[in-house]
Amino acid sequence: MRLALLVVVLAGCRPPLPLPHVEAAPLFSLSLKHAHNDYEHRRPLLDALEAKFESVEADLWLDGNTVAVSHLGFPLRGSLKGLYLDPLAARVAVNHGSVHGDGKPFFLWLELKDGRQKLQDLLAAELADYPFLTRFDDEGELAPGAVTVVLLGDDVSKRAMVDRPAPRPYTRDSNRFSNDDAPADGKWGYYSLPYSHFLEWSGRGPLPSAQREQLENLVQGAHALGRPIRLYANPDTAEYWQAAKAASVDFLNTDKLRELSAAFAP
Repeated sequence: MRLALLVVVLAGCRPPLPLPHVEAAPLFSLSLKHAHNDYEHRRPLLDALEAKFESVEADLWLDGNTVAVSHLGFPLRGSLKGLYLDPLAARVAVNHGSVHGDGKPFFLWLELKDGRQKLQDLLAAELADYPFLTRFDDEGELAPGAVTVVLLGDDVSKRAMVDRPAPRPYTRDSNRFSNDDAPADGKWGYYSLPYSHFLEWSGRGPLPSAQREQLENLVQGAHALGRPIRLYANPDTAEYWQAAKAASVDFLNTDKLRELSAAFAP
C-alpha cells in the first residue's frame, strides 16, 4: 500500500491525507441516506421514512424535565420521545423487528446542544427504556438492535455519557480524524467530520483527481480504524452524492430528502 503523500494540484487545496498504515479493506461502505436536521422537515422522521432513509439526526435541548428537539433551543419542535423514540418503537413492533421491515439497521444521531448535566441524566434514562436500541459496553457492540443511537454535539457531554456504566444504548462520534486515533470501541464508534476540513470541491462539475484521492484516503483511514464516516456541511448536490457513494462514505448527508432518494432509486 502506498504511504507517500499525494501531490497537491489545486491551488490552496488542503494537504491530502496519507493512506492509513493498516492493511485493511473498508469495513462498512454502507452509503446510507442520512437526513441532516431531520426535525426541520414538515413531518419529522416520517418524511425521511417515506423516502426510505436509513439515518436521521435530531438536535437536543433541555426544556424543564423534557428532552426537546430544536435547532437553537426555541422554537421547540417537540420531544425526543414523541417525535422519534415512540414512532420508531411502533415501526419496529409492526415491521418484524426493524424500522423498514427489511432487517437492516437504522441510525438515530442525537446532537447534544445543551451542555447541562440534567439533559445527560434525562437522556440516558429515556434511552434506557427502549429495548430495540443497540447496546454497547466499553469494548464494542454488546447487543445489536433495530436502531443505533450515535451521540454528537457538545464534546464534554457526549464523552461523559459514554463514560457511564455499561450497557449503554448509545455510542459517540468524533469531529476530528487522525490515522493515529485509537481503534473503535463501544464508547467511540463513528466519525462526523466537517467537509471543508478535508475538501474544497464545490460539488459541481467533475471531482478533481487529487480531491477524489483525498476523499478516498479519508474514508479508508476511518474504516481501517473500525469506524463508519459521515461528512457534514457538504455540497448538497447529485454530483457530491455520487462521488461520496463511489468513495464508500457511509452516511450521505443531505437536507434534500426526495432528491437524494430519487438519485439512488433502483
